[in-house]
Amino acid sequence: MKNDDIVVTPLGTVSTYCTKSSNCPGFLVEYKNHKILLDCGNGISRFLNIPDDLKNLSIIISHLHSDHYGEIFSLAQTSLVLKRLGYIDEKIKVYIPEGTKEDFMHIKSLENKSHFDIITYPYKCSKLNFDDLNVSFSLNPHDILTYSTKLQTKNLKLVYSSDTGYKGNTLEEFAKDANLLICESTFLRGQTKAEDFHLFAHEAGKIAKGANVEKLLLTHFWPSIDKQKYVDEAKEFFENTEAAEEGKKLVLRRM
Repeated sequence: MKNDDIVVTPLGTVSTYCTKSSNCPGFLVEYKNHKILLDCGNGISRFLNIPDDLKNLSIIISHLHSDHYGEIFSLAQTSLVLKRLGYIDEKIKVYIPEGTKEDFMHIKSLENKSHFDIITYPYKCSKLNFDDLNVSFSLNPHDILTYSTKLQTKNLKLVYSSDTGYKGNTLEEFAKDANLLICESTFLRGQTKAEDFHLFAHEAGKIAKGANVEKLLLTHFWPSIDKQKYVDEAKEFFENTEAAEEGKKLVLRRM
């Protein structure tokens, strides 16, 4: 790993429940000495290297649906134990949008029973910086307050869509010319959206094409459906498409 590489490890790729091999959403991003966890879905601890991955860790939760933050309660207790045993020192920063009041207060209450520093975004921190890695957010059409996240250096750009509808989303502009777009693909053709709060796989492909990204990594699959079906549908519009796989690292590198 070179000093200016961005390493992405999928920790969870399915919703709304875990299986023996797949967890709910979560992606670990490593840059220099920083670790940034994008969402914290149920089961993702299985692919974390504890205690090392909890050192110098920040967690960004895209929205307060439980499949995207359910593991935070386990990590809260783990962080407290590791602090007491001397394995970690710095508090883990947890960034959350306000979302629904009940869920917000539930997570906020962890501050007193964890080694967490819980921070609200984007109002108190519309942008974050990890050395020269800049993090920014874009609001999505979803049924609660939800944000996409962009991580960008001078030479590399990564965007994580989180949950989003198709009409009115800003991803084509937000992810413009990104090296990697990690994009939800909840539905396949033939399935019915009750409301436009998620994407069909072919819509993810359209977004990737419109944004002129280098690579599309699909996520947010229904657990019992073969991931290749989502890839095949997205490839109708964007050829360089893969399905995110738990534990399979991707290295973004300036060529």
